Amino acid sequence: MSPLPLVSSMRVRFCREPLRLRVFGGESAAGPGARTLRFSAVARILLLGSTGFVGRGVAHKILDLGHQLRVLVRDPMKAAAFKVRGAQVVVGDALNPETVVQAAQGTEHIISLVAVRRNRPQSYLAVNVDGPRIMGQAAMAAGVRSVVLVSAIGAKLDPHYKYWTSRWMGEQELAKTGVSGTILRFSFILAEEGGILDDFQRALRGPFAIIPGSGQSKIQPILREDAARCIVETVSRPELLGHIIELGGPEVVTYESIFDWFLQARGIKKAKLKLPAPLVSIPAIAMEAVMTNPPITPDEVSMLQSDNLAAGIDSVSSQFGWRPTAPSSWAPNNWAKRQGIRAGLGR
Repeated sequence: MSPLPLVSSMRVRFCREPLRLRVFGGESAAGPGARTLRFSAVARILLLGSTGFVGRGVAHKILDLGHQLRVLVRDPMKAAAFKVRGAQVVVGDALNPETVVQAAQGTEHIISLVAVRRNRPQSYLAVNVDGPRIMGQAAMAAGVRSVVLVSAIGAKLDPHYKYWTSRWMGEQELAKTGVSGTILRFSFILAEEGGILDDFQRALRGPFAIIPGSGQSKIQPILREDAARCIVETVSRPELLGHIIELGGPEVVTYESIFDWFLQARGIKKAKLKLPAPLVSIPAIAMEAVMTNPPITPDEVSMLQSDNLAAGIDSVSSQFGWRPTAPSSWAPNNWAKRQGIRAGLGR
């Protein structure tokens, strides 16, 4: 039987384990009498957000696994590395409904990584909320078999967390389109550059390495390479349709521990200074009002005080059958490799 149609109420309860959502339409690959969906071994995939922090890893993983890749980008030069490897590059805006429909023609699956963590220059509403709806509607119009939306652990309707609320609203907007799809929520994603490293870099102020709050919030970081593998493998897993799946790495660590990995790998000798969250929030409000790229926003201060954990320490292995790399053993070498970019930083 097919999943139940979209429920109009926003009071859908999300549990801490893979969830068979009632908010997704489309075919179900599980349950008595279900018609099994057969996905191609070589899939035709449209990737939205391919030039971003996570998108770069996903694009190359799609090509590594032998799938046919099409990317929709505003700047084709940023997609040159994909084109060299055989990807089809389409120029356009992933927030333009007509453009996404055209780009989706002839593809079987859409993966979306389009999101913003801060509310400008593009707004949460335009990107995190409207973006998933635009993708879902385009997928329906183009006859795409399934979509994968990459979201974030912590996504929930809560006015205290603007970013997480916007991600939850985006999930709901996607559901309303009736498309068959899977939502993957990740904990912190780590790579050799970008992401949380940019946050750590901005935290180096004067003689101190500043930690907002206690630094003891629990996090389950996962490497970008492993997150990308999960995302691409989801395309060939019809049994995951209609689920929200929370994923993280094989370790639970604190925010301060990850910061320590960074400081030690880069040889930075600055003393750590922990500032109470309310004390950080006050200047963060002022900086957000006047700066294009402030060191931290009030919303980020709030989120850093909350645990960010997946649905179990074995969330990846239970869903995909393999164990991700432990970031604690990966970070010392891989973050140290970029030490020469800013010689003498913090020494």
